[in-house]
Formats: sequence, structure tokens, C-alpha cells
Amino acid sequence: MNIRILSDGKQGHLNQSLGLAQALIAKAGGTVETVDLQGLSLLGKIRKTVSGSDTPRPDLFISAGHGTHIPLICARHHFKTRAVLCMKPTLPCTFFDLCLIPRHDLRPARDYTDTGIFPTRGALHPMRPDPSIPKDITLILIGGPSKDFDWDDEAMLNQLSDISIRTPGNIVLTTSRRTPEGFAEKIQTAVPEITVVPVEETQPGWVARHLAHASATWVSQDSVSMVYEALGAGAPVGVLAVPRRSGKRKSRILSGLEMLEKEGLVTGYREWKKNGFHLATPGAPLLEADRAADYIITRFFPQYRAL
Repeated sequence: MNIRILSDGKQGHLNQSLGLAQALIAKAGGTVETVDLQGLSLLGKIRKTVSGSDTPRPDLFISAGHGTHIPLICARHHFKTRAVLCMKPTLPCTFFDLCLIPRHDLRPARDYTDTGIFPTRGALHPMRPDPSIPKDITLILIGGPSKDFDWDDEAMLNQLSDISIRTPGNIVLTTSRRTPEGFAEKIQTAVPEITVVPVEETQPGWVARHLAHASATWVSQDSVSMVYEALGAGAPVGVLAVPRRSGKRKSRILSGLEMLEKEGLVTGYREWKKNGFHLATPGAPLLEADRAADYIITRFFPQYRAL
């Protein structure tokens, strides 16, 4: 199977497309090529997409991000091939062969069987468990203020202190671009048992490498994509509480996290304290890219099912 990814240059979007592409290649074999559309005008994106080589002919185009919608549609028609979008589109889903949409972005209780929509539990990602790697750290991933969440330094420091007291072994924490300035230094002062690696000091792939070593992972509530990536690594996942913005209705993202907690896939900080400082162990890693790949092969590429 020959796959082309249309990338808008945003790493989170590329990770979703790569997660699906890698799952498909693992099952069907083939090649993956990434077409970088970052910084181009709409016309420039379309030209670059359709001027790509047709040898080998692409079987499938994958993309995520609003800026890739029109180029993806053009690729579908120009190459007469399949087009899969990894998000809820701003255009009708009928413009694509399939839209992989997180279930928290969809109407509950609706049956999407045999439609152009495939509901997923969160965003896709390339993370997979690796039993050969020693699980020798507890990893903490914190974000910062967002459109849905506020931030409380003291409340977060209290949670981190509780975790450091109740968690044996090495604890490693990294921040994000949204983490308030100076908060990393506050952690180092208030909770010196935690090794803090600011995001500015990390290299591409740092989070994935450390997730592979984690015996447990804590993620702040605002960093929802990291929650799903941590679940893909297979270790227990805890969710650090972050205050919601005043006057904001409960977001779809928060609803998605609540679903995960009800299903026993993650443990909220307050529940962790109630349960005697125990994180729920998921029965299996959450590998939604694999599930989506199986569906795509069965529906669109049955010739690869026997591989």
C-alpha cells in the first residue's frame, strides 16, 4: 500500500496521520511519503499535492488539520484514490472517503456503522507498547492554560508533592509550550524529588522515548492528546486536575476524559487519593490507530487482508 500524508507542519496533526499510516503499513506493507504543505497558500498547497509523482500510484492520502481539507479533496479526485481525514471536518464528511472523529466530538448514542465516519477514542498517535524496554520511571506531563482550562500553581504543586511522596523510584517531569513561565523552577524548589526537564531542553521524540520507559504516567487534564498517547504505551495513566475557565461550559475534551475514567482506562487525581493512591491498570493498551487501520483495510482494501 502506497500512502501519502499531507502535513500542515503541526506535529500533533502529523502524529495522528503517522499513527494511522504506520498501523496500515504494519498490516499491509508498503511505503509512506509525507508532503509538507506548511507555509503555502491554498493554491500552492493544491499545486504541490497534485504535482506529486504518480509512480508509485498513491493508494491512500491521509491528513489532519483544517488547512489540509481542500488539498486532500483535490488529491482524492486528481489521483482517483482514497482520502482519509483524521479529525472532525469543517466541510461535509461526504467530501472524503472516511473521517476518523474522536467520539467526544460526535453525538452520543448515534450509530455510525456503514457511514463515512469512524468514531475513535481520542486522537490517533504512533505510540505503541514495547515490553523489551525497562519500566524504570514515573513520567509526568504537564501543560498550561488553554481555551478550556485555567491554571493554579499552588494546586498543581500540591498534587505533584502528593505523587512524589506516594511514588517510589525516579520521577521525571516535562513541561509544554503552554506551561506558565517560571513554573518549572517552582517545582524544583517545592518538590526537589522530581527531575524537571523543561520542554525547551527536550528534543523531538523525547516524550515517546520516556513513555516507553514509564511504569506509570501522569498527565495534566488540559493535555488531552498526551493522555491518549500515554494510554498507547500501555502503562497506568493518572490525570492531574486543572481548574476549568470561569463561565465555560464543560468541553467535549473533558467529556472524553470522563468517559475514559468511567471505563477504567485512566484515574483522576481525586479518585487516586480515594482509592488508596492506586492507579487503575488498563486491560490493554489503547491502540485506536490499529483498530482504524483494520477497518480501512476491510472496507477499502480487502486485497490486503490476507497479508
